[in-house]
Amino acid sequence: MNYYIKEGLDARKDHVLFEDGDYKVVYLGTYIGEGDVDVNSYLIVSRREGFLLDPGGYKIFPKVISNISKYINPKNIKYIYMCHQDPDVAGSIPLWRALTDAKIVTSWLWIRFLPHFGFEDVDSVAYPLPDEGDRIKFGSTTLEFIPAHYLHSPGHYSIYDRKSKFLFTGDIGIAILDEPKLVVEDIDKHIEAMKPLHQKLMASNHALRWWLSNVRQYDIEAILPQHGSIIPKKYINRFFSFLENLKCGVDLL
Repeated sequence: MNYYIKEGLDARKDHVLFEDGDYKVVYLGTYIGEGDVDVNSYLIVSRREGFLLDPGGYKIFPKVISNISKYINPKNIKYIYMCHQDPDVAGSIPLWRALTDAKIVTSWLWIRFLPHFGFEDVDSVAYPLPDEGDRIKFGSTTLEFIPAHYLHSPGHYSIYDRKSKFLFTGDIGIAILDEPKLVVEDIDKHIEAMKPLHQKLMASNHALRWWLSNVRQYDIEAILPQHGSIIPKKYINRFFSFLENLKCGVDLL
């Protein structure tokens, strides 16, 4: 097993973050800048098939396709995880519909939104996640969908990859950065960048503590959020402490 998460990685380029034989976890180089709401899209590859996490919006679709093509045929995407229905996360879903037969994995809550993305055969294309979470066997790993409701979506999950020990956290851990850094280099400075968005978007400290009680049982190698920078293992406890003591959302009303 080889981990390649290190400081100084260029957020504008794709990078293999973990590799074990034919199994890979890839950051797809989806940072653009230019004032847009950037999204971190990730690809898990196993046995020449792909699991795409948060494919991003219409604008980055060509870049995502191009970078995926370095690792597998994009038509071999078996699952696409849609964290929630926001356009920065899922605006390219109609384009993926035309390219693949991938199952759309998302909360049961968002299944009824799929016709607005051009899906008429919702029952055949959707993989609805129950509120209590789920597990999907994918190639040589198992992906665990851990409930993270109201952080910030009411139908939200973190994904734990048993093979890489990465925790994909969606909007938990997001930050707005002046300069893109794919991997956190200064955790105290990064927490200051995370704080305003977490205060605004996370529902409450109670919701954060409930999520922490679920994820602390896992052996986590790195936290891979949907926006901002990857949090390596050495900073995870500091990040968890920040969330545990944060007043946010309805706490601030």
